[in-house]
Amino acid sequence: MAHTLAKNWILDRFVNKLLVYPLAALTTLLAPPIIAVLLANAIADNLNATVSHAMGPILGQINSLPQPINYILGENYGIISMLPFLFLYALPTVLVFSAIFTFYTKAGILNRASRSLNNLFIPFGVGGHDIIRVIMGFGCNVPAVIATRSCSVCTRGNCISAISFGSACSYQLPATLAIFSAAGKTWLTPFYLLVLAATTLIYIKCSKSILTQQRGESYKATLRQNPMIPNWNTIFREVSVSFKEFINVALPVFIIICVIAGLLQYSGWLTQLTGALGPFMSLFKLPPEAAFAVVLGSIRKDGLAVGLLNGDMSGTKLWVGTTGELFTSVYLASVFLPCLITLLAIWREMKIKFAVKLVIRQSSFAIVFSIVIGWVSHFISKI
Repeated sequence: MAHTLAKNWILDRFVNKLLVYPLAALTTLLAPPIIAVLLANAIADNLNATVSHAMGPILGQINSLPQPINYILGENYGIISMLPFLFLYALPTVLVFSAIFTFYTKAGILNRASRSLNNLFIPFGVGGHDIIRVIMGFGCNVPAVIATRSCSVCTRGNCISAISFGSACSYQLPATLAIFSAAGKTWLTPFYLLVLAATTLIYIKCSKSILTQQRGESYKATLRQNPMIPNWNTIFREVSVSFKEFINVALPVFIIICVIAGLLQYSGWLTQLTGALGPFMSLFKLPPEAAFAVVLGSIRKDGLAVGLLNGDMSGTKLWVGTTGELFTSVYLASVFLPCLITLLAIWREMKIKFAVKLVIRQSSFAIVFSIVIGWVSHFISKI
Protein backbone atom coordinates (compact mmCIF):
# COMPACT_ATOMS: atom_id res chain seq x y z
CA MET A 1 0.00 0.00 0.00
CA ALA A 2 2.77 2.43 0.97
CA HIS A 3 4.64 1.53 -2.21
CA THR A 4 1.57 2.37 -4.33
CA LEU A 5 1.07 5.68 -2.51
CA ALA A 6 4.71 6.59 -3.09
CA LYS A 7 4.42 5.90 -6.84
CA ASN A 8 1.21 7.94 -7.05
CA TRP A 9 2.91 10.80 -5.20
CA ILE A 10 5.81 10.78 -7.67
CA LEU A 11 3.36 10.75 -10.59
CA ASP A 12 1.44 13.63 -9.04
CA ARG A 13 4.64 15.70 -8.71
CA PHE A 14 5.54 14.93 -12.32
CA VAL A 15 2.09 15.77 -13.72
CA ASN A 16 1.28 18.86 -11.68
CA LYS A 17 4.75 20.34 -11.22
CA LEU A 18 6.97 19.43 -14.18
CA LEU A 19 4.39 19.25 -16.98
CA VAL A 20 3.34 22.87 -16.44
CA TYR A 21 6.39 23.76 -18.54
CA PRO A 22 5.68 23.51 -22.31
CA LEU A 23 9.10 22.03 -23.17
CA ALA A 24 8.66 19.26 -20.61
CA ALA A 25 5.11 18.61 -21.80
CA LEU A 26 6.16 18.44 -25.46
CA THR A 27 9.10 16.14 -24.70
CA THR A 28 6.79 13.86 -22.71
CA LEU A 29 4.26 13.67 -25.55
CA LEU A 30 6.94 12.86 -28.13
CA ALA A 31 8.36 10.07 -25.98
CA PRO A 32 5.87 7.28 -26.96
CA PRO A 33 6.64 7.19 -30.72
CA ILE A 34 10.37 7.68 -30.11
CA ILE A 35 10.57 4.92 -27.50
CA ALA A 36 8.45 2.62 -29.67
CA VAL A 37 10.74 3.15 -32.67
CA LEU A 38 13.93 2.65 -30.63
CA LEU A 39 12.65 -0.58 -29.10
CA ALA A 40 11.47 -1.84 -32.50
CA ASN A 41 14.91 -1.09 -33.92
CA ALA A 42 16.61 -2.94 -31.05
CA ILE A 43 14.36 -5.98 -31.53
CA ALA A 44 14.86 -5.96 -35.30
CA ASP A 45 18.65 -5.62 -34.99
CA ASN A 46 18.77 -8.69 -32.73
CA LEU A 47 16.50 -10.84 -34.88
CA ASN A 48 17.07 -9.60 -38.43
CA ALA A 49 20.18 -11.66 -39.17
CA THR A 50 18.57 -14.84 -37.84
CA VAL A 51 15.33 -14.26 -39.75
CA SER A 52 17.16 -13.40 -42.98
CA HIS A 53 19.31 -16.53 -42.70
CA ALA A 54 16.22 -18.68 -42.12
CA MET A 55 14.24 -17.00 -44.91
CA GLY A 56 16.99 -17.38 -47.54
CA PRO A 57 16.35 -21.06 -48.48
CA ILE A 58 12.57 -20.56 -48.22
CA LEU A 59 12.61 -17.61 -50.62
CA GLY A 60 14.88 -19.56 -52.95
CA GLN A 61 12.26 -22.30 -53.19
CA ILE A 62 9.42 -19.79 -53.56
CA ASN A 63 11.16 -17.90 -56.36
CA SER A 64 11.45 -21.14 -58.32
CA LEU A 65 7.68 -21.66 -58.29
CA PRO A 66 5.66 -21.13 -61.51
CA GLN A 67 4.68 -17.60 -62.48
CA PRO A 68 2.86 -15.56 -61.22
CA ILE A 69 2.86 -17.45 -57.89
CA ASN A 70 6.55 -16.72 -57.38
CA TYR A 71 5.90 -12.99 -57.85
CA ILE A 72 2.94 -12.99 -55.44
CA LEU A 73 4.83 -14.85 -52.71
CA GLY A 74 8.49 -13.98 -53.32
CA GLU A 75 10.69 -11.90 -55.63
CA ASN A 76 10.94 -8.19 -54.74
CA TYR A 77 7.43 -7.45 -53.48
CA GLY A 78 5.79 -10.77 -52.55
CA ILE A 79 3.97 -11.67 -49.33
CA ILE A 80 6.61 -13.98 -47.84
CA SER A 81 9.40 -11.60 -48.86
CA MET A 82 7.89 -8.63 -47.03
CA LEU A 83 6.27 -10.23 -43.97
CA PRO A 84 9.48 -10.11 -41.86
CA PHE A 85 9.31 -6.31 -41.99
CA LEU A 86 5.76 -6.32 -40.65
CA PHE A 87 6.56 -8.55 -37.67
CA LEU A 88 10.07 -7.30 -36.88
CA TYR A 89 9.41 -3.56 -37.11
CA ALA A 90 5.69 -2.76 -37.29
CA LEU A 91 4.25 -5.11 -34.64
CA PRO A 92 6.65 -4.12 -31.80
CA THR A 93 6.09 -0.43 -32.61
CA VAL A 94 2.31 -0.82 -32.50
CA LEU A 95 2.30 -2.70 -29.18
CA VAL A 96 4.83 -0.48 -27.39
CA PHE A 97 3.11 2.73 -28.50
CA SER A 98 -0.27 1.36 -27.41
CA ALA A 99 1.05 0.51 -23.94
CA ILE A 100 2.69 3.90 -23.35
CA PHE A 101 -0.19 5.93 -24.75
CA THR A 102 -2.71 4.00 -22.62
CA PHE A 103 -0.57 4.69 -19.54
CA TYR A 104 -0.47 8.41 -20.41
CA THR A 105 -4.24 8.54 -20.85
CA LYS A 106 -5.18 6.69 -17.67
CA ALA A 107 -2.58 8.48 -15.54
CA GLY A 108 -3.81 11.96 -16.48
CA ILE A 109 -0.57 12.94 -18.24
CA LEU A 110 -2.32 13.84 -21.50
CA ASN A 111 -4.71 16.32 -19.87
CA ARG A 112 -1.94 18.17 -18.05
CA ALA A 113 0.33 18.28 -21.10
CA SER A 114 -2.45 19.53 -23.38
CA ARG A 115 -3.11 22.53 -21.15
CA SER A 116 0.58 23.41 -20.96
CA LEU A 117 0.92 23.34 -24.76
CA ASN A 118 -2.21 25.31 -25.60
CA ASN A 119 -0.67 28.79 -25.93
CA LEU A 120 2.38 27.39 -27.75
CA PHE A 121 0.35 25.91 -30.62
CA ILE A 122 -2.56 28.34 -30.95
CA PRO A 123 -0.54 30.48 -33.45
CA PHE A 124 -0.40 27.40 -35.71
CA GLY A 125 -4.16 26.93 -35.68
CA VAL A 126 -4.39 24.09 -33.16
CA GLY A 127 -4.79 24.03 -29.38
CA GLY A 128 -3.19 21.84 -26.76
CA HIS A 129 -6.19 19.52 -26.82
CA ASP A 130 -5.71 19.07 -30.58
CA ILE A 131 -2.03 18.16 -30.18
CA ILE A 132 -3.10 15.12 -28.16
CA ARG A 133 -5.03 13.91 -31.22
CA VAL A 134 -1.99 14.50 -33.43
CA ILE A 135 0.18 12.42 -31.08
CA MET A 136 -2.57 9.78 -31.01
CA GLY A 137 -2.18 9.62 -34.79
CA PHE A 138 1.30 8.14 -34.27
CA GLY A 139 -0.59 5.02 -33.24
CA CYS A 140 -3.14 5.11 -36.05
CA ASN A 141 -4.55 8.06 -37.98
CA VAL A 142 -8.11 6.72 -38.16
CA PRO A 143 -9.04 6.76 -34.44
CA ALA A 144 -7.17 10.06 -34.12
CA VAL A 145 -9.38 11.59 -36.83
CA ILE A 146 -12.50 10.25 -35.12
CA ALA A 147 -11.29 11.62 -31.76
CA THR A 148 -11.27 15.15 -33.22
CA ARG A 149 -15.03 15.21 -32.63
CA SER A 150 -14.16 16.62 -29.21
CA CYS A 151 -12.03 19.41 -30.70
CA SER A 152 -13.20 22.98 -31.07
CA VAL A 153 -15.22 23.67 -34.22
CA CYS A 154 -12.63 26.30 -35.09
CA THR A 155 -9.60 24.02 -34.81
CA ARG A 156 -10.93 20.61 -35.88
CA GLY A 157 -10.11 21.05 -39.56
CA ASN A 158 -6.56 22.14 -38.77
CA CYS A 159 -6.12 19.24 -36.36
CA ILE A 160 -7.23 16.71 -38.99
CA SER A 161 -4.88 18.33 -41.51
CA ALA A 162 -1.99 17.98 -39.05
CA ILE A 163 -2.85 14.31 -38.40
CA SER A 164 -3.09 13.53 -42.09
CA PHE A 165 0.20 15.25 -42.94
CA GLY A 166 2.45 14.80 -39.94
CA SER A 167 1.27 11.93 -37.72
CA ALA A 168 3.60 9.12 -38.76
CA CYS A 169 1.52 6.12 -37.69
CA SER A 170 2.80 2.90 -36.12
CA TYR A 171 3.16 1.41 -39.61
CA GLN A 172 4.77 4.39 -41.32
CA LEU A 173 7.37 4.93 -38.59
CA PRO A 174 8.72 1.36 -38.57
CA ALA A 175 8.68 1.33 -42.38
CA THR A 176 10.81 4.48 -42.33
CA LEU A 177 13.13 3.03 -39.72
CA ALA A 178 13.46 -0.27 -41.59
CA ILE A 179 14.35 1.52 -44.83
CA PHE A 180 16.97 3.76 -43.21
CA SER A 181 18.38 0.81 -41.24
CA ALA A 182 18.62 -1.41 -44.34
CA ALA A 183 20.52 1.37 -46.10
CA GLY A 184 22.89 1.69 -43.15
CA LYS A 185 21.64 5.20 -42.42
CA THR A 186 19.67 4.86 -39.18
CA TRP A 187 20.92 8.32 -38.20
CA LEU A 188 18.46 9.76 -40.73
CA THR A 189 15.48 8.79 -38.54
CA PRO A 190 15.64 11.68 -36.00
CA PHE A 191 16.44 14.08 -38.82
CA TYR A 192 13.39 12.80 -40.72
CA LEU A 193 11.14 13.31 -37.68
CA LEU A 194 12.51 16.84 -37.24
CA VAL A 195 11.83 17.73 -40.89
CA LEU A 196 8.38 16.13 -40.69
CA ALA A 197 7.50 18.18 -37.58
CA ALA A 198 8.80 21.43 -39.07
CA THR A 199 7.01 21.03 -42.40
CA THR A 200 3.78 20.02 -40.64
CA LEU A 201 3.84 23.23 -38.59
CA ILE A 202 4.47 25.27 -41.74
CA TYR A 203 1.67 23.41 -43.51
CA ILE A 204 -0.99 24.03 -40.85
CA LYS A 205 0.24 27.59 -40.27
CA CYS A 206 -0.31 28.41 -43.94
CA SER A 207 -3.70 26.71 -44.13
CA LYS A 208 -5.21 27.47 -40.73
CA SER A 209 -8.59 29.13 -40.30
CA ILE A 210 -8.79 32.80 -39.31
CA LEU A 211 -11.42 31.82 -36.74
CA THR A 212 -8.81 29.80 -34.86
CA GLN A 213 -7.04 32.95 -33.73
CA GLN A 214 -10.28 34.60 -32.74
CA ARG A 215 -11.72 31.79 -30.66
CA GLY A 216 -9.08 29.15 -30.07
CA GLU A 217 -7.57 30.86 -27.04
CA SER A 218 -10.71 30.20 -25.02
CA TYR A 219 -9.80 26.51 -24.81
CA LYS A 220 -9.17 25.10 -21.34
CA ALA A 221 -8.30 21.52 -20.50
CA THR A 222 -10.05 19.65 -17.76
CA LEU A 223 -7.37 18.52 -15.35
CA ARG A 224 -7.42 15.26 -13.49
CA GLN A 225 -6.95 16.35 -9.87
CA ASN A 226 -5.27 13.20 -8.50
CA PRO A 227 -3.09 11.44 -11.07
CA MET A 228 -2.79 7.72 -10.31
CA ILE A 229 -0.79 4.82 -11.68
CA PRO A 230 -3.27 2.92 -13.89
CA ASN A 231 -4.21 -0.69 -13.42
CA TRP A 232 -1.84 -2.84 -15.48
CA ASN A 233 -4.72 -5.07 -16.55
CA THR A 234 -6.22 -2.03 -18.30
CA ILE A 235 -3.01 -1.44 -20.22
CA PHE A 236 -2.80 -5.11 -21.15
CA ARG A 237 -6.37 -5.05 -22.48
CA GLU A 238 -5.61 -2.06 -24.70
CA VAL A 239 -2.44 -3.70 -26.01
CA SER A 240 -4.45 -6.85 -26.73
CA VAL A 241 -6.95 -4.80 -28.72
CA SER A 242 -4.08 -3.28 -30.73
CA PHE A 243 -2.69 -6.74 -31.43
CA LYS A 244 -6.08 -7.99 -32.65
CA GLU A 245 -6.43 -4.94 -34.91
CA PHE A 246 -2.95 -5.63 -36.26
CA ILE A 247 -3.87 -9.22 -37.15
CA ASN A 248 -7.41 -8.51 -38.38
CA VAL A 249 -6.88 -5.19 -40.20
CA ALA A 250 -3.23 -4.35 -40.86
CA LEU A 251 -2.06 -7.81 -41.89
CA PRO A 252 -4.79 -8.44 -44.52
CA VAL A 253 -4.31 -4.98 -46.07
CA PHE A 254 -0.53 -5.44 -46.17
CA ILE A 255 -0.98 -8.82 -47.88
CA ILE A 256 -3.26 -7.23 -50.48
CA ILE A 257 -0.64 -4.54 -51.17
CA CYS A 258 2.02 -7.23 -51.64
CA VAL A 259 -0.22 -9.19 -54.01
CA ILE A 260 -0.93 -6.08 -56.09
CA ALA A 261 2.75 -5.14 -56.17
CA GLY A 262 3.78 -8.67 -57.15
CA LEU A 263 1.21 -8.83 -59.96
CA LEU A 264 2.28 -5.41 -61.23
CA GLN A 265 5.86 -6.62 -61.40
CA TYR A 266 4.84 -9.88 -63.13
CA SER A 267 2.61 -8.18 -65.71
CA GLY A 268 5.15 -5.51 -66.62
CA TRP A 269 2.74 -2.76 -65.57
CA LEU A 270 5.18 -1.72 -62.88
CA THR A 271 7.68 -0.75 -65.55
CA GLN A 272 4.99 1.15 -67.45
CA LEU A 273 3.85 2.92 -64.27
CA THR A 274 7.32 4.07 -63.34
CA GLY A 275 7.91 5.16 -66.93
CA ALA A 276 4.70 7.23 -66.99
CA LEU A 277 5.49 8.95 -63.68
CA GLY A 278 9.22 9.26 -64.35
CA PRO A 279 9.14 12.87 -65.54
CA PHE A 280 7.20 13.80 -62.40
CA MET A 281 9.88 12.19 -60.21
CA SER A 282 12.58 14.26 -61.90
CA LEU A 283 11.10 17.34 -60.20
CA PHE A 284 12.47 15.96 -56.93
CA LYS A 285 15.80 14.78 -58.36
CA LEU A 286 14.58 11.18 -58.04
CA PRO A 287 14.78 8.29 -60.51
CA PRO A 288 11.52 7.02 -62.12
CA GLU A 289 11.44 3.92 -59.89
CA ALA A 290 10.64 6.10 -56.87
CA ALA A 291 7.11 6.55 -58.24
CA PHE A 292 6.12 3.05 -57.16
CA ALA A 293 6.97 3.74 -53.50
CA VAL A 294 4.91 6.95 -53.63
CA VAL A 295 1.91 5.08 -55.09
CA LEU A 296 2.10 2.27 -52.50
CA GLY A 297 2.62 4.77 -49.67
CA SER A 298 -0.55 6.58 -50.76
CA ILE A 299 -2.55 3.35 -50.40
CA ARG A 300 -1.12 2.46 -47.01
CA LYS A 301 1.89 3.98 -45.27
CA ASP A 302 3.75 0.73 -44.66
CA GLY A 303 3.47 0.23 -48.43
CA LEU A 304 6.49 2.48 -48.83
CA ALA A 305 8.56 -0.34 -47.31
CA VAL A 306 7.32 -2.63 -50.08
CA GLY A 307 8.41 -0.04 -52.61
CA LEU A 308 11.82 0.69 -51.12
CA LEU A 309 13.03 -2.38 -49.16
CA ASN A 310 14.62 -5.51 -50.57
CA GLY A 311 12.59 -8.58 -49.74
CA ASP A 312 15.28 -10.01 -47.45
CA MET A 313 15.69 -6.61 -45.74
CA SER A 314 19.39 -6.70 -46.64
CA GLY A 315 19.20 -3.27 -48.23
CA THR A 316 17.11 -0.89 -50.28
CA LYS A 317 16.09 -1.29 -53.91
CA LEU A 318 19.01 -0.96 -56.32
CA TRP A 319 17.79 2.34 -57.76
CA VAL A 320 18.25 4.14 -54.43
CA GLY A 321 21.51 6.00 -54.86
CA THR A 322 22.48 8.94 -52.68
CA THR A 323 21.39 9.72 -49.14
CA GLY A 324 19.40 12.62 -50.53
CA GLU A 325 17.46 10.34 -52.89
CA LEU A 326 16.70 7.96 -50.03
CA PHE A 327 15.51 10.72 -47.71
CA THR A 328 13.44 12.52 -50.35
CA SER A 329 11.80 9.26 -51.48
CA VAL A 330 10.75 8.35 -47.94
CA TYR A 331 9.50 11.86 -47.18
CA LEU A 332 7.50 12.20 -50.39
CA ALA A 333 5.94 8.74 -50.07
CA SER A 334 5.04 9.51 -46.45
CA VAL A 335 3.28 12.86 -46.87
CA PHE A 336 2.10 13.07 -50.48
CA LEU A 337 -1.39 11.78 -49.62
CA PRO A 338 -3.13 10.37 -46.55
CA CYS A 339 -3.43 6.60 -46.75
CA LEU A 340 -6.66 5.32 -48.26
CA ILE A 341 -8.19 4.23 -44.94
CA THR A 342 -7.43 7.61 -43.31
CA LEU A 343 -8.91 9.44 -46.29
CA LEU A 344 -12.12 7.43 -45.99
CA ALA A 345 -12.31 8.30 -42.29
CA ILE A 346 -11.84 12.01 -43.07
CA TRP A 347 -14.51 11.80 -45.75
CA ARG A 348 -16.92 10.20 -43.28
CA GLU A 349 -16.18 12.70 -40.51
CA MET A 350 -15.92 15.96 -42.50
CA LYS A 351 -17.77 15.21 -45.78
CA ILE A 352 -16.42 15.00 -49.30
CA LYS A 353 -15.80 18.72 -49.87
CA PHE A 354 -13.36 18.94 -46.97
CA ALA A 355 -11.65 15.66 -47.97
CA VAL A 356 -11.11 16.83 -51.56
CA LYS A 357 -9.71 20.18 -50.41
CA LEU A 358 -7.40 18.41 -47.95
CA VAL A 359 -6.05 16.07 -50.65
CA ILE A 360 -5.34 18.98 -53.01
CA ARG A 361 -3.77 21.10 -50.27
CA GLN A 362 -1.68 18.29 -48.77
CA SER A 363 -0.36 17.02 -52.10
CA SER A 364 0.51 20.56 -53.17
CA PHE A 365 2.49 21.28 -50.00
CA ALA A 366 4.12 17.84 -50.15
CA ILE A 367 5.30 18.53 -53.70
CA VAL A 368 6.75 21.93 -52.75
CA PHE A 369 8.48 20.60 -49.63
CA SER A 370 9.85 17.56 -51.50
CA ILE A 371 11.19 19.70 -54.35
CA VAL A 372 13.06 21.85 -51.82
CA ILE A 373 14.40 18.81 -49.96
CA GLY A 374 15.36 17.02 -53.18
CA TRP A 375 17.19 19.94 -54.73
CA VAL A 376 18.91 21.02 -51.51
CA SER A 377 20.16 17.48 -50.86
CA HIS A 378 21.27 17.18 -54.50
CA PHE A 379 23.20 20.44 -54.21
CA ILE A 380 24.82 19.35 -50.94
CA SER A 381 25.89 16.02 -52.47
CA LYS A 382 27.77 17.92 -55.19
CA ILE A 383 29.79 19.98 -52.74
